[in-house]
Amino acid sequence: MKRPMTSSQQQGFTLIELLAVVAIILLLFTLISPQISKARFKAKMVQQSHHAKSIVEAILEKESSSRFSKGWPQSGDTNETTSTEYLISLVQGGFLDVDYSYFAGPNMRPAIDADDFSANPDECNSWIIVLDLNDATKGNLPAVYQRNFQITDAKFSDEFMPTGLKGFAFATKNGEAVVVSQGDMEDDQAIRSIFHLDDFDAMGSVSLMEP
Repeated sequence: MKRPMTSSQQQGFTLIELLAVVAIILLLFTLISPQISKARFKAKMVQQSHHAKSIVEAILEKESSSRFSKGWPQSGDTNETTSTEYLISLVQGGFLDVDYSYFAGPNMRPAIDADDFSANPDECNSWIIVLDLNDATKGNLPAVYQRNFQITDAKFSDEFMPTGLKGFAFATKNGEAVVVSQGDMEDDQAIRSIFHLDDFDAMGSVSLMEP
């Protein structure tokens, strides 16, 4: 005849089972945590690519609104000499209806207002604008892109850390929004081929409007 279990024995089994469940949960979390992190980063980058597209659309609207415009920001223009100044002109001119936190990349500090954005571009502005584009420029060349990619050297840079070496977002002049991860690029020649940088170099050095 079996003796009934005491309350202390029942409690002991319950604690063991609870510890086993906790251990399983911790193991599963350890396994899926990197995937969750990657998914979140990918979502942030997709959002940034859409920001780049909106900036391109605002640039085109600004340039088309002026009868003196050449159709895209040109090197040598004296109105705005940095991308920070240019982005401020887009907002203040009503071409881009956003606040200044819009221009911060992942892990950057969002700007509070125009003065903060203007005074702290390294902290608050993620964007570089390629100058001197025209209708003959290859369609997939980044027109507006994040600063952690060095277009002149065709490589990623870990000196600027909104996204570091993980990837970058950009938009082309024809309005395509794109996210590129480092895994998509085998080497600098692959990057140059994808973006037709050799063709662009043949027309002259790449001119940039940096923060």
